[in-house]
Amino acid sequence: MENKTEGRKQLLIIGGGYAGFWSAISAIRQSREIKKTDELEVTLINPDNYFTMRPRLYEVSLEGLRIELDKYLKPLGINQIHGKADTINPEKSEVTVSTAKGIRHLHYDYLVLATGSSLRALNLPGIENTFNNDTFNNALDLENHIIKLAKNNFANEGDTTFVVAGGGFTGLESVTSIEDKAKAMQAKYSTKESKFRIVLVEKHDVVASFYAAQGQQYIIDALKIKNVEVITGSQVAYVEPSEVLLSDGTRISTSTVIWTVGLVASPLTYFFKGVKDALNRVSVDSYLKLPAYDNVIVAGDVANVKVGDDQSAVMSCQFSQFQGRWAGHNAVNDLFGLPLKEYKQPGYTTCLDLGTNYALITEGWDRKTRQTGQAAKATKEWISTDLIYPSIDIEEAVAESFPAIPNF
Repeated sequence: MENKTEGRKQLLIIGGGYAGFWSAISAIRQSREIKKTDELEVTLINPDNYFTMRPRLYEVSLEGLRIELDKYLKPLGINQIHGKADTINPEKSEVTVSTAKGIRHLHYDYLVLATGSSLRALNLPGIENTFNNDTFNNALDLENHIIKLAKNNFANEGDTTFVVAGGGFTGLESVTSIEDKAKAMQAKYSTKESKFRIVLVEKHDVVASFYAAQGQQYIIDALKIKNVEVITGSQVAYVEPSEVLLSDGTRISTSTVIWTVGLVASPLTYFFKGVKDALNRVSVDSYLKLPAYDNVIVAGDVANVKVGDDQSAVMSCQFSQFQGRWAGHNAVNDLFGLPLKEYKQPGYTTCLDLGTNYALITEGWDRKTRQTGQAAKATKEWISTDLIYPSIDIEEAVAESFPAIPNF
């Protein structure tokens, strides 16, 4: 194994999103705390040098939605490998990584799996003709597509119609922002003004059924005010470059179908023994440890962990960023035979952006409304532009990595 270093324990972290980033920073903080920095080597594997603010990829502008990882990792002595982890052999504590320079075989003394989630692969006919905001590059593809339409003055039939498939959190935020994005691109690249048609396709009989009644009604009212056409009880059956066919037989001429349905945990969980849920998340204990192994912690969207009242954490940065803080802390303590800290995050808040002047903040697992309108919008903007970002000052970010129960 190429990274076996005499006298230094190898902590390997796979994933540079919320859970992975905070795992790495927290590991450094805790190694300092127990005075083991010289005995530990931390390596983070990520496809590129970016920590992406993934919850914001639906927004009108993509500016400022990525942070260079090395800004934080290099000064803290954290190694970074740009590549894709292909296989994990937990029995031998080995990971195989594909990089631009070839295959690398890495050994670890301890592993943090934080590879997140992605849209579920589908056999839907024409799925390749859809767009999504699942990754920064995918969001950029959508933006470039809209720019191309704008440069052509949205001249073709269907160019001014945007169809969003799925009425979950991402779908609702996408459908209430896409018109503003199209108008922004048109103002910059076109010589005319167009009237846009925005369509939301929801398979359930009513939209936003996962909210309590008050919040659900607020969402329905916001969609009406924003002239979003809602089609319920149907779903996308086929997608062509210029048309979408719904399961109820409806055909819509459109050049843009945005897919938001079906997140699933990273397939790397398949390399481990353990109970997996319907989202492919692997069950971990209250310390985020994988029960069948003594040197593996799982955090973020790949972890199925209880957070209170017999509820499991949901796939969101709200849970991933704090699980990362616990993961790094516990990995270091476990490596050096010290007690682990039990992960606790009983609170649950949702912050839904519904476009200009509209937002909804709820609290609790029953999602009772706490704020709406401009007040909620201000809270959402604070969360999106401040709370989910690490401090610019690196040492302040290190201090922020302590695993404390968040108070929302």
